[in-house]
Amino acid sequence: MNFTNMKKYLFSLFVVLTFCFATNAQKKEEHKEKIKLLKISYLTEQMDLTALEAEKFWPIYNGHHKKLHGLMTKEYDAIKKELRIAKKIDNIDERKALDLFNLTQLLDRKKFEKNQHYINKLKTVLPIKKILKLHIAEKEFSRVLMRKYRHKKHMSQQKKGSE
Repeated sequence: MNFTNMKKYLFSLFVVLTFCFATNAQKKEEHKEKIKLLKISYLTEQMDLTALEAEKFWPIYNGHHKKLHGLMTKEYDAIKKELRIAKKIDNIDERKALDLFNLTQLLDRKKFEKNQHYINKLKTVLPIKKILKLHIAEKEFSRVLMRKYRHKKHMSQQKKGSE
């Protein structure tokens, strides 16, 4: 294969791979958006929100989860990076392990504080019974989602086994 053909081949491969990665990323985003919409519908129904409550509730809910996700992603990524570098926890010395453990404890405290602030905000727009319904509905939604995921995974494994 000459140099010109090699360049054409590599360029074509690059275009195909870029398209595949872009398509996969788009599918992931669409999947996340679908789950988000299902969750909104489920929580609204379970909490029996009025139009006025929903108008006040959703900006607080979305803002809290965006802040919490940002905090947890950034901080936990640092911890995961350290563990990836070490390959196993057993490869980390005691001092580094203590630092990572203290960081997880700090994150737990920050998360608790943010949740307390969030609950106090919710109390200004919802009765406590609906906040309790929210708490229960979020846990139940997660369980339902996990059951569907496990079922889908189980079915795809069965399908692979029968081929």
